[in-house]
Amino acid sequence: MSKKKELASEEWDFSVLEKAPRTLVHRAMQWELDRELGSGKEPFLKSAECRKALAAGGKSQKGSASGIVELGKASGKAMPFEEPHNFLVDWSQPREELMNQFGGWLDTQEKSGRLLRKPALGKPRQPLTMLRKMSIVRLKANGYSLRSATAQFKDKKRFVESLHKINWTMASREVNNALTRRRSNLKSIERTMGGKNWKTGVYQG
Repeated sequence: MSKKKELASEEWDFSVLEKAPRTLVHRAMQWELDRELGSGKEPFLKSAECRKALAAGGKSQKGSASGIVELGKASGKAMPFEEPHNFLVDWSQPREELMNQFGGWLDTQEKSGRLLRKPALGKPRQPLTMLRKMSIVRLKANGYSLRSATAQFKDKKRFVESLHKINWTMASREVNNALTRRRSNLKSIERTMGGKNWKTGVYQG
């Protein structure tokens, strides 16, 4: 067995996100995928945004991992992954028509690389499942097996037990597939920015 290395809990223990809003979990997943691809960012659980969102106890955070926020109601500075757009809404149209048109606009963003197509991540709570798979990959990379991780991290027993439900062999393959898709998206983002590094475009510098 390979020699075990120290692994900070924020690198693999995502249990604090189990009851977090789905929007925050999605952002955590994207953030951690980008870290694997060299974003150079700190672990999401150590980020100021994550701490702020979790401290709010699930209450709405304006401009913080919330999906869509009206301009003027968001925080002053765009956060990572966020981008402002102006829309003219014709309120004489029924809800279904407005939803269809917005869906059509989202489809046009496909080539930009910014639109995230939800991959098959497993159920329940798909983004959290992918984060668990990333936990497994990082534990394995640091010399841990399912048995040794269970024995070593007794204070994190509940989260480690949640990893028992996942095939550890398949986890690496699925994380690699997710990284391949994300890498392709980031290349598209760089093309739309005229060759500018994706780290600047996604993380605002």
